[in-house]
Amino acid sequence: MPGLDELVIHPASKNILTRLQGNPPQSLLLSGPKGLGLHQIAAHLFAAPIAAELSPQDAKEQPDENGTISVETVRRLYEQTRAMQTKQQVIIIDDADRMSKGAQSAFLKLLEEPAAHTLFILTSHHPDTLLPTILSRVQHTVLRPATADQTQALIERLNVQDAKKQAQLHYIAEGLPAEIIRLVEDEEQFAMRAGFINDARQLLQGDTYQKTVIIQKYRSDRAAALRLVDSAIAILRRTVSTKPQQQLIGQLEQLLEVREHIASNYSPSLQLMQFVL
Repeated sequence: MPGLDELVIHPASKNILTRLQGNPPQSLLLSGPKGLGLHQIAAHLFAAPIAAELSPQDAKEQPDENGTISVETVRRLYEQTRAMQTKQQVIIIDDADRMSKGAQSAFLKLLEEPAAHTLFILTSHHPDTLLPTILSRVQHTVLRPATADQTQALIERLNVQDAKKQAQLHYIAEGLPAEIIRLVEDEEQFAMRAGFINDARQLLQGDTYQKTVIIQKYRSDRAAALRLVDSAIAILRRTVSTKPQQQLIGQLEQLLEVREHIASNYSPSLQLMQFVL
């Protein structure tokens, strides 16, 4: 499969992507956990050139994973796609769930009036936040995390020889090749992620005082609070996969709701406090 062979992709997901290459849909949504490498997969999926890429930006239109994709950006894309095309081209909307509601409505118009020879690939870690009308017009493919063996092979390929660090990488980012590469290349990021994991464990397992200390630590930093919650969600998902207890499933559902509220500008401290009480 030219273009994808160099990437670490779960075998079942790779089979799905192979079929998509043979019969490309007009509009495709790739979803999966953060760190899976959805953007890389989107960029390598089809042989057609990438004509444009949209991704979240801050108010100054600088790249920002916690930013938004504005309605103005989508409107500019609409004008770009109106030009007559004679050859196939790809447009990637990375982190499509970061489109504002206005941007999603504007993008819907693109899907309703598709330009000839233009393929849209959306990526999303939270596809449930996209408008139902968008979801109904895209072919949604959920990609699985890489296997434990693939994770270990990647860690070894990256020349991580310390057994403790190998174990930490497995715990923090097993199945998430893009995240593993980032953590290996950036020691500061690795230390920060390890810190989030430790704090998330305290949030889930600590006593009332320890949980309160954690909440105070993240009370005024929305981006950090989201990372904390994401780390706690990852811990719970790993635990539920081996011990599918109803109490743990309930906690996971609560945390997913907390994350959605914090991302929607609710108070991080109040949301976290409601979770632990």
